[in-house]
Amino acid sequence: MRGMVDRSSDGSLLRLHAVRKAFGPVQALESVDLEVGCGEVHALVGENGAGKSTLMKILSGACHPDDGSIIFNGVPYVARNPADARLAGIAMIYQELTLALHLTVEENITLGIEHSRYGLLSRQTQRVKDVLARMGHEDLDPDIPVAELSINLRQIVEIARALMCDAHLIIMDEPTSSLSAEDKVSLFQTV
Repeated sequence: MRGMVDRSSDGSLLRLHAVRKAFGPVQALESVDLEVGCGEVHALVGENGAGKSTLMKILSGACHPDDGSIIFNGVPYVARNPADARLAGIAMIYQELTLALHLTVEENITLGIEHSRYGLLSRQTQRVKDVLARMGHEDLDPDIPVAELSINLRQIVEIARALMCDAHLIIMDEPTSSLSAEDKVSLFQTV
């Protein structure tokens, strides 16, 4: 199914119906309905504890709903983990960075979507450079360890990872919180 967008007959990319999630006695999500069409940009706005992060974690495969249904690309969607979500075409950009500091920029961007041949990993340097160029960072060396980057550039790597996997749906949790003004403009242009 990867690479194919099977838009449902109503044009929606994502449909949630009556999604519920509780953590012990705390009801984080109560009968959530949401529809996202192809090419649309949505913002989840609410106070702390409203369930925004819980909803994002469900879509990204980091946690599972207790009840309800999710349709993505016209088929029922169940992600056992974040890798399942990425394979289905959903990428998550967390506010708290999830990078492996000891790995290079390229290794972080391609983590989980590596290409191999005869059991050996193939470099994807040109694709990585292309994604970084889309973000206005064509000068960022793919071979530099992420530990040597500023917080701003680490956030760029996090965003580039989502763009690299050709996601149909990208979920962002306050992605501009550590970006420079110039990089915020670049991100909004990319969106």
